[in-house]
Amino acid sequence: METIDNSFEQAMQEPKRPQFLTVICVLSFIMCGLALLGGVWNIIQSSPEHIAESVEKMRQFSPEMADQFEQRMADIQENTFMQISQYLGFIYTLVSFMGVLMMWKLQRKGFFVYVAGELLFYLGFIFAGKEMMSAMSGGGTMEGVGLAVVAMMVVFDAVFIIMYAVNLKHMK
Repeated sequence: METIDNSFEQAMQEPKRPQFLTVICVLSFIMCGLALLGGVWNIIQSSPEHIAESVEKMRQFSPEMADQFEQRMADIQENTFMQISQYLGFIYTLVSFMGVLMMWKLQRKGFFVYVAGELLFYLGFIFAGKEMMSAMSGGGTMEGVGLAVVAMMVVFDAVFIIMYAVNLKHMK
């Protein structure tokens, strides 16, 4: 009987996570999971063997497009940052995940870890510049699409950062 009373008292003393914070954490967990799966997929897709296979398949339909793709991949391979960017993105996602996990446990420092993980990704655009945008969009006239994708990512990240900041008062 005494252990039941003690566990009830402990449950009453622990701060309760607000429902809104629970919802945005679950959404962030889902997005981090999808980003991690996408990161693994990108790492697999960027292997030289897979790129050569893709170029050969593409060459059957459009030799010009295959040549452009092959040249773009060669340019990316020359850029050291682009070679490691997929691995860095994977690490940034893990950092964001750790921040969300901390906020799930109502730890205030998780917010700052999450923000760091989200903002570090955008440093890639500063270091890689046009090559990163070209890789995201497929190059050529599709660079506007890559820019639109990045703009949407910035908006979503900003909204989540604001939503987490609103919930800082519930974290210790």
